[in-house]
Amino acid sequence: MNKTKEAIVKTALKLFLQKGFYHVSMNMIADEVGVSKPAIYHHFQNKDAMVEGVLDYFTEKMSAWAKKYYSNLKSGTDFVERMFNAIPIYKDVETVLLDKTAETYAYSYNDLLMILSKYKPEFRERIAEDQIHARQVLNQHLIDAQDANLIRTDLRSSQLATMIHAIIEGCAFICELDPNLNIKRVSNDMFEIVKKLINKENSLS
Repeated sequence: MNKTKEAIVKTALKLFLQKGFYHVSMNMIADEVGVSKPAIYHHFQNKDAMVEGVLDYFTEKMSAWAKKYYSNLKSGTDFVERMFNAIPIYKDVETVLLDKTAETYAYSYNDLLMILSKYKPEFRERIAEDQIHARQVLNQHLIDAQDANLIRTDLRSSQLATMIHAIIEGCAFICELDPNLNIKRVSNDMFEIVKKLINKENSLS
């Protein structure tokens, strides 16, 4: 994604989070970027294409972040621990996407995803693909950990991946809704519970 297109996408995302998806027009995005409306349409044919651009930007940005964050892993279990440690980042993913604190926005990126998933089926499918990919990556790390006899082998890796993914997404969600919850404490507590569950000493085989 070139710099001009990325600037437009980041501005669109910022406005979606500030004003709400349905209240943002292509004209507003052009005015905020400081370019003409034809210049916006040169890169994005319509608002739906802009949404695709935002989703593409999310995938690219988070892939780059994940590559750095998950580098130098010690084991498959280290990947799981880092996932739980990243719950505060998943909760305020705007800090990665826009390099600013999430508190400045009326809507979270997760709010936007919920809106888009109901806006059009193709966006729901696209968002689901990202979630499925995340579970596939986690599943492979769990398989690697089982092959290395680091965690229980009597549990299906795919079921573990779904469970862990659900816990992580759920923690981020409830901590976003309840400011009284300490997200670091919640993520640490959940990891300790999962670690006990997958510990190979608890294997039934």
